[in-house]
Amino acid sequence: MTRDVVLTLSLLLVAGLVARLLATLLRVPEIVFLLGLGALLGPSALDVLDIPLDSLAAQLVFTLGVSSILFYGGLNLSLEILRGVWPSLALLAVPGVIVTAVVTGAAAAAVFGLPFQEGLLIGAVVSPTDPAILIPLFVGSRLRPKVAQTVVAESALNDPTGAVLALAVAAGLVSDDSSLMGPAGDFVGQLALSTVGGVIAGVVLAAVISSNRAGIWRESAAIAFLAVVGMSYVSLDFAGGSGYLGAFLAGLIVGNMRVLGLSMHDTHKRELMITSQSLADVVTIFVFVLVGANLPFDAIGAEILPALAAVAVLVLVARPLTVAVCMLPDRRSRWSRAELAFVCWTRETGVVPAALVGVLAGLAVPNGDLLAAVVALTILVTLSVQAVPAPWLARRLGLLDGDSDDVREADAADVRPPEIVAR
Repeated sequence: MTRDVVLTLSLLLVAGLVARLLATLLRVPEIVFLLGLGALLGPSALDVLDIPLDSLAAQLVFTLGVSSILFYGGLNLSLEILRGVWPSLALLAVPGVIVTAVVTGAAAAAVFGLPFQEGLLIGAVVSPTDPAILIPLFVGSRLRPKVAQTVVAESALNDPTGAVLALAVAAGLVSDDSSLMGPAGDFVGQLALSTVGGVIAGVVLAAVISSNRAGIWRESAAIAFLAVVGMSYVSLDFAGGSGYLGAFLAGLIVGNMRVLGLSMHDTHKRELMITSQSLADVVTIFVFVLVGANLPFDAIGAEILPALAAVAVLVLVARPLTVAVCMLPDRRSRWSRAELAFVCWTRETGVVPAALVGVLAGLAVPNGDLLAAVVALTILVTLSVQAVPAPWLARRLGLLDGDSDDVREADAADVRPPEIVAR
């Protein structure tokens, strides 16, 4: 058994290294190759990697592992940078996810002939965008800072919202509650509980790893982060909340601890960033290789046309509608048509929907194979159709820094890397 576990971990890591090399050489998003290598290693091909989505190992990756990714996403956001576009972000993070889920869910229910609640589950799972794709794609790029920070922040903020919504809808399905009032109440309750729990966890963690008097674990910041994320996930899950949202909020608070009058020494800050980033990289590899190894090719082949129709509605109808509803009312941010068009086209699907497939498989929701097929196609389509040409589209729309001199001064104040301040 020990040899099998070591071999499996080695295969997963080697797949990640190979995918990264291919992505660098071919300039294609790494996640595409992770899915492909997972499918190659899985039971449908070479059959050297057999980890069912409902197994204990996979569930650990999809729950605690993805929580660490969301912590890292929150850790890298700066409240100062986001202050100028907060109305749009607030609307995209919650109402935007609901609009996307409802529109896509209605389309999925129609094309697959499902009850609306089962279609809504599909819409909820694919509604979040993906920070694992968007952060390396846009952070450090020449894209206007206001646009880059908005799409990256949205991807981190809407992941936990989409997860909470999907789990609330799934709870209603598993309990045979055919009304939407139960899932709606669960959604609001989970958001409130998870927000409170995440804020408490974030404040406690920020205090104990700070350079202030309360920083009793300042020299063990990486260990404290893992302990707090794990304990907060278990506590929130036991109480009926979302460990995903709690982990993200904890990371956001730690990354902006100066708001609380706290700070970190540079050495401790570097240790925390390196640990959280490395863990997020490894978990991302595990998630996509496992999903690739468990792709239901029979379901994909049988339902490919209606699945593609649902994805088309997501990309061409739900996303533009969401952007219009959430960003047009925000006069304060003064969005241009080019910026709105780019945000409409930027909604890549990735790690959290993939992880939710595994979590929901453990809950035995109806039509689990169909859900996995739709999510896999959504990831492949949005990566190939949206992520690959994104730099070209930004250039054509004149959104690269230097293409339009009149926006450079306005955006200059926003060019500020996220940081944990050391005093």
